[in-house]
Amino acid sequence: MSKVIYKITPDVNHYRVIFPDSEALCEPDLWKPDGSSKESTLINFSAHYNQEKKTPIGDMAAINLQGLAIRDHVANELAEIFEDSGELLPFYVGDDNWYFYNVTRKIEGILDVEMSTFMLPSLNIGLQKAIFKKEKLPKHSCIFKMPEDRFEGTYIFDSRKNDKDVSLNLFCALQAHGFTGLNFEEVAKFD
Repeated sequence: MSKVIYKITPDVNHYRVIFPDSEALCEPDLWKPDGSSKESTLINFSAHYNQEKKTPIGDMAAINLQGLAIRDHVANELAEIFEDSGELLPFYVGDDNWYFYNVTRKIEGILDVEMSTFMLPSLNIGLQKAIFKKEKLPKHSCIFKMPEDRFEGTYIFDSRKNDKDVSLNLFCALQAHGFTGLNFEEVAKFD
C-alpha cells in the first residue's frame, strides 16, 4: 500500500467562514501556527459566520481565514484523530459549539528544502512543490506541520498498513462519514 501526504485547507469557496466577535482576537499573530499550544488565548470566545447566507455551513470551516474550525459533532466523532496531533479549543457561534483545531505535532527535517520550490525561496514562503525525505516519514497516520515552510501548511500523512493507521487517518474518516468543508491536495506519494 502506498503512503500519501495531503495538504489540507478549509473549503472557503463552497462553505461559510467564521470570524471572532472580538477585534482583539482578529490579530493575525494570535493565529500563527507554530506547533505550540494556543489554549491560553484562543478558548471559549464567541464568533460569527460571514454574511453570505446562501453559502452553506460546512462541518469544518476557516476561522479568521488562518485557522481550521470543526463543528462539535465532528470533533466528538473524530476526537482521537484530532487530539493525536493537536488540541481542540472550544468556542461558540451563537448557540453552536465549534472547536478551533490547533495542530501541535511538528515534524522537523521531513521537507527537502533544497529540492522543493517556494514562491519566495530565500524565506521558504509559499511552498509550491514539496519534496519529502522518505526516511523522515512518520511511522503512523497523523496530521502535522513543518518548520521548513514556516508552519504555513497543514498536512496529513495517510498510511494504511494496519488497522491503527486506518483508524487514525483523517482522510479515511472524513470520506467514511461524509463530513464537508475540507479540501485535500495530494502533494507526495510513496510506494
